[in-house]
Amino acid sequence: MSASTQSLRSLVFATYKRALKAGALTFSETEVHNIAHDGINYQIRYAPNLLKKPTPAASQSHNASLPAPPKANPFLPPNPALYIAPLQSSHYLVLNKFPVIPGHFILATTGFEKQGCPLTTGDLEAALSVLRDWESDISHQTDEQEEQGEYKSLYGFFNSGKASGASQPHRHLQFIPLTRLEVDGLWAKQMFDSNPSENGVVEGKVGDLKIRYQSKVMYKHYFVRINDDCKPEELWKMYTTLLSLAEYSLSHPATPADAVLKEADERWDSISTTQRLMDVDVPFSYNMAFTKGWMGILPRTTETVYVVDKEENSGAVVDGVAIKCPGLNLNGTALAGMTLIRTRKEMDVVLADPGCIARTVGGIGVSQQETHRASL
Repeated sequence: MSASTQSLRSLVFATYKRALKAGALTFSETEVHNIAHDGINYQIRYAPNLLKKPTPAASQSHNASLPAPPKANPFLPPNPALYIAPLQSSHYLVLNKFPVIPGHFILATTGFEKQGCPLTTGDLEAALSVLRDWESDISHQTDEQEEQGEYKSLYGFFNSGKASGASQPHRHLQFIPLTRLEVDGLWAKQMFDSNPSENGVVEGKVGDLKIRYQSKVMYKHYFVRINDDCKPEELWKMYTTLLSLAEYSLSHPATPADAVLKEADERWDSISTTQRLMDVDVPFSYNMAFTKGWMGILPRTTETVYVVDKEENSGAVVDGVAIKCPGLNLNGTALAGMTLIRTRKEMDVVLADPGCIARTVGGIGVSQQETHRASL
């Protein structure tokens, strides 16, 4: 990365401040609620402005017999007002045009690469570089750093497949700045702060990797720790192992997560030698999440889940039109316990029953088996 990335945090926030002033991005403050259910923390953000965000469905012709017009690629070329910096010759950084958190930015490939194909060693090397540069930023304080200096941690995520919340076919990974307090509150972070068999944490082995999951979370997921000296090739091996676990969970939905790990370990010789085609879409949907210290995967079965019936009137009006409850469209931020809610009606339902969000979010993936979930 260029010398400017020695101050990656300040560079991101300086670019964000200019873009916001110029009207190049759309940001609205969100109403944030932190709730807990069975020891798992969820951050609920009420973001009614997202009702106005363009969607593929909204851009299609009213005549269903006509094909939808091709969707413009915002990454070729990127908007100069949102552009942050190049990352070697293969990737670059650009702000998200519709951030929910200030400083939300994207790592995109310089040339077109498909979002649905497996991540490459180069993609993961670039992501790891971003994560490490962000937390090692020790440059002198600028106005932007003084304003946003508490955001010293970074959470990254990747959405792949129709049910993942992915919205662009051009390969990109996303990053949101978080405070240390916010990171410490993530259930994934707490999972690595606990010992196996404590607080719902389960650990197994697949090959030479230790895999963890949180049995109190209602969908199957798998995490690995990233050591400080982790090399890109090692990270890619972790990624492909997690992909195999996600695929096995989707094809064997009744198999408990601990049994998935055991069966994968028994079949590790054949799994480890199987070559996944890098130019062919992964045949299932999933979300990845990563910080400097860990990486996880969530196999997806559904993009949208509902806290109330989707045919109910939401009470919201957009451009003079009353809309029905849109449900919760969840992407890789789900692994951070983060949920965006677009209508007050749905928000009120969630806040009235903390267990509601746990049950609802559980519907986005493969269900955990009740007999293998601790303390419920």
